[in-house]
Amino acid sequence: MDRLRRLRREPDSQAAASAALPSGPRELPEWLRARLDKHGSDAVSNLGSNAVSSPENTVGNTRCAASGADAPRELVAFEGARGTACARVTRFALDHRHGKVELRGALRARASDLALIGVERRLAGLSLERALYLDIETTGLAGGAGTKAFLVGIGRFDGAGFELWQGFLRGPEDEPALLDECARRVAEAGALVSFFGKSFDRHRLEDKMRVHGIASPFESCLHLDLYHPCRRLFGAESSNGRLATMEWSIAGVARAHDLPGAFAPAAWYDYLAGRSHRLEEVFEHNRDDILSLVVIAAALADLARADDPAAALVATGALAAVPPARALALARCAERVGDWQECWRWSKRALESGGEESADVVAGALALAARACEERGEIEALDELCARARVLGSSELAERIERRKSRALRRSRARAAERGA
Repeated sequence: MDRLRRLRREPDSQAAASAALPSGPRELPEWLRARLDKHGSDAVSNLGSNAVSSPENTVGNTRCAASGADAPRELVAFEGARGTACARVTRFALDHRHGKVELRGALRARASDLALIGVERRLAGLSLERALYLDIETTGLAGGAGTKAFLVGIGRFDGAGFELWQGFLRGPEDEPALLDECARRVAEAGALVSFFGKSFDRHRLEDKMRVHGIASPFESCLHLDLYHPCRRLFGAESSNGRLATMEWSIAGVARAHDLPGAFAPAAWYDYLAGRSHRLEEVFEHNRDDILSLVVIAAALADLARADDPAAALVATGALAAVPPARALALARCAERVGDWQECWRWSKRALESGGEESADVVAGALALAARACEERGEIEALDELCARARVLGSSELAERIERRKSRALRRSRARAAERGA
């Protein structure tokens, strides 16, 4: 639980966060008053002086019932098979810059690069242009029926720009309609990008979908969880692995006045009770999370570009030259997916940094380069790597490279014999 709080930028104490929020007289939630109203106006009139009427938030010709006098702005109603709920829709131009990276940077990402950084061959079928970007705000970190995802942010490119859809629970009665719409959108796209979403967001939504008999759309969905490649490639620069840390390191995103995630549940409960709340800041927090998913994915894909990484990184304006340790991390990613050409290229890059790399980085790069050369049958390159291992003073590594050379020679001779036969 503590790990989840750190990842979602929450303080250690939920109570301390709630104590800092504006307080006011407790009032009955709108959804409870609406249900009591079904039993007659007399029942509602007896609730006491704290009960308030329910105004409406009007957007264009669509009216979306609100739960308090200070309801979230610009809510648009949508109707589906499970009823009616509300969402806020915001559009961004392709050249919108979040941190140092434009949103359009995600459109040039190549599927092979996503498979590399995600260390999953299936991701070669994922397109950042067609994927959904998912982040949710919940009433708690625990799973089960008691936790509600009261704000679901889903971003997507639609050809003309980037659309952010933020589905919002006006009250528990809206939950089936909101979850059904989320399931429909995810199933239609078939691809997701999140940060720690494989461990958190997905399961919180599935828990609630199961309660309402909604089929989960996640099983067959391609899912790039950016938490893992960020930790693999930038873990040395982050002691906590939080999105706030990664978005700054990777895309130069700095949030001046961000509401910590621990304040979100109190904001929603205050809204339900008709008290002063901070939901607008929760909407902004969720918006920035979604935009960060886009620019981080764009920057990581640029980092792994197979043609000229330095030129691609200059194009994003986010990252400078690839340091040896990060090149080694990319070589390890390539090893895990069995892409020996990329493994050789990135391990060589780690070795060609002008002697600034540490002995551990050199040893790791030599070992990976030797593995790639063995798989590719490059005998002369193995001789060079073996010589460099001896210069490094690692006789054990040199011996391992010699054994790889012997195996590569045997394979080469066996293939030659087969061709001769």
